[in-house]
Amino acid sequence: MLRMDGFSYVHAASWPEALALWSAHPEAMYVSGGTDLLPNVKHGLFKPRTLVGLSGIRGGVDADSDRVVIGATTCLDEVASNPIIRAMLPPLAQAAALVASPQIRAMGTLGGNVLLDTRCLYYNQTEFWRRSLGYCLKADGTWCHVVGGPKTCVAAQSSDTVPVLLALNAVLRLIGPGGARELPIRDLFRFNGMDHLAIAKGELLTDIVVPTPGPGFVGSYTKLRTRESIDFPQLGLALCATLEGGTLRSIELVLGAVNPQPKPIRGLEAFLGCSLDDAAIDAIADLVFKQTRPQESIAGDAPWRRQMAAVFTRRALVAVRAAGAA
Repeated sequence: MLRMDGFSYVHAASWPEALALWSAHPEAMYVSGGTDLLPNVKHGLFKPRTLVGLSGIRGGVDADSDRVVIGATTCLDEVASNPIIRAMLPPLAQAAALVASPQIRAMGTLGGNVLLDTRCLYYNQTEFWRRSLGYCLKADGTWCHVVGGPKTCVAAQSSDTVPVLLALNAVLRLIGPGGARELPIRDLFRFNGMDHLAIAKGELLTDIVVPTPGPGFVGSYTKLRTRESIDFPQLGLALCATLEGGTLRSIELVLGAVNPQPKPIRGLEAFLGCSLDDAAIDAIADLVFKQTRPQESIAGDAPWRRQMAAVFTRRALVAVRAAGAA
């Protein structure tokens, strides 16, 4: 049995109280559902002296004609089942429903999934395992065993909801010691597995704001994993598009679990105004294949995951075409 080092726990009932508690406790970390943080603490990857609990801060979903606002502490199970999200943002509900297992979705939160730590075969191990190898660049060592060098960590951004939120152009509301601000989720991530989030120390994610898609919107999220019941993605593909009479008016494709940051596919504007026929679908799938370069930081052969990115793209586009014609 893995044991956690001792720490104190303080409970916050509001965002300002959480900030005050964090400021008052050196080396504190925030915890909400704890489904990712606590296993990492057991593995010795984080060693907080204090955990500031956020579970007393109510989440929830609100919407108007322009946007859907989801509280960061909303559990993933609620995101997957909420009627507003299912009706207005179906790919997000689909992605949330594919996270881990029912037990984890009942505890884990949308905010936690957005801010999920990057993952790697050489990092997400016990302290004994990592010490026997000489540790790694991301934790306690000086060498990345994936790329074979001392400069770049390529641990994978492995959230299921992030590719969808990026494809939907979501905006994050943050509050921290420096005040409140909004940050497009597109600007949140860096290509650095050690420091992949562009947020300041002590900042809290309070809400995720998603623009309401217009008429003709169709979308999906597809996940590749070894065990359908629980695993993190080996590849995630979010597709959000708008069709008008079979003509493509907008399209966003975002890959997850290939790099330290999600991968938006470039060059899709060339297909706007085109019919989504078989030739267009093949061309888009080929574009995805050419731009996909999975790292060997997580389970699954990288060339196979690259091929599956193209396969998933074709399947998703065929399904979107059928939905648009319905």
